[in-house]
Amino acid sequence: MKSFTPEEVIFAPTAHCNLNCAHCRVTRIPELLDLDASIRFLGDCAASGIDRLGFSGGEPFLRPDFIAGIARAAVDRGMVFDRLMTNGVWHRNPADLRAALTAVEEAGFDGTYGLSVDSWHPQEAEKLIQFIQTAFELRGRRDCVEIVSVRAGDEKAWEAKLAAIVEALGASAAGGAEAAAISDSAWQERGDEGEDLPGALFIRIIRFDRSFAACPDPEAARAWKSEGWFKDDLCAGPGNLFFVHPNGDVAPCCGYANEGPGLILGNIATDTFASLMKNAEASAQVQTCYGTGLGALRKRRVREGHIFPGATLDQCFFCDYAAKEGLF
Repeated sequence: MKSFTPEEVIFAPTAHCNLNCAHCRVTRIPELLDLDASIRFLGDCAASGIDRLGFSGGEPFLRPDFIAGIARAAVDRGMVFDRLMTNGVWHRNPADLRAALTAVEEAGFDGTYGLSVDSWHPQEAEKLIQFIQTAFELRGRRDCVEIVSVRAGDEKAWEAKLAAIVEALGASAAGGAEAAAISDSAWQERGDEGEDLPGALFIRIIRFDRSFAACPDPEAARAWKSEGWFKDDLCAGPGNLFFVHPNGDVAPCCGYANEGPGLILGNIATDTFASLMKNAEASAQVQTCYGTGLGALRKRRVREGHIFPGATLDQCFFCDYAAKEGLF
């Protein structure tokens, strides 16, 4: 049987954000993640075999000092960078943007900027384009940004922002809904060997459906309207990783249900890699998610007489529901 085996640590330095989006499920935790405690935890993770690092939020660029400090510590420990999620419009002006990005780049961050662009985010296209162009300039290459989007019922706002980005970059958008990208002819004409082309433009577009909170959100009923059940992948999508919340609490995934008490393994102020792993082994919810599977839990509870409101394709929604219903 498989088990929880963290391969990455993601820090959310703050839950604060300059936007207030209808689809966001992040609890506005008032605390700010402590840098010194985070560096100690990062070192423990690196010594225990974790070699990847990412950032989330809230809006992490509201704390560029934290990002830079963690980035330097990660470089010192030989870790590699994954994605730094941002809405891209947190800056007050171009000078503010350049200062923050320069600090992060000079600290050694060479991962991907995951730019949240969708119909839910009230973003000015001009500021998004400023972010992308400044990131390209400071990195010295044009393949360091990804666009991550949550689908909405009305996609007009997303399409307008995407069209503005494409036009400003002198690029083209191609690919289907699940494999879209913004690229230029230099990238499209790359050889089979995939040679390194720092001047070529490539922005991958990642689309996924909106998740709903299991309760008390009245819209949750919509999540039960699927024709079939989710495909159980033992939480390969939102894990295996340690997600560090702004208050220091550590969860075993980055799905929105990770704020629930059943998915809190401990806190970086008091726990080590070893104690967090021990707590994960003792957690019925974690062992189900990564071991036997949420699908197996569903089938067992049906045999025992539990009646679900419908079927859902959303694993995180089901996990949140199962925890709140005491099904683990």
